[in-house]
Amino acid sequence: MAQGTDDFSWSDDALVVVKRVDAIAVYRNPDGDIVIRQERRGGADDNIIIVPGQHAYTLVESVQRLLKGQLFSLTAEPR
Repeated sequence: MAQGTDDFSWSDDALVVVKRVDAIAVYRNPDGDIVIRQERRGGADDNIIIVPGQHAYTLVESVQRLLKGQLFSLTAEPR
């Protein structure tokens, strides 16, 4: 494709199939808990979720059921 001949725009939702996602890290803290941490840009504090180690498999299984359609998704309703 020649430069300058396409009408591409990053703001065209019909073309952009994967939106930018902040980096996500998963690791164990010194207490053995699972930490899920999402990087925030612009100096804001990271989003952090701490899951006690004994509940890690329950969390993973719930996410898998959600992906398979076995759990209901919440829909956003106006307040």
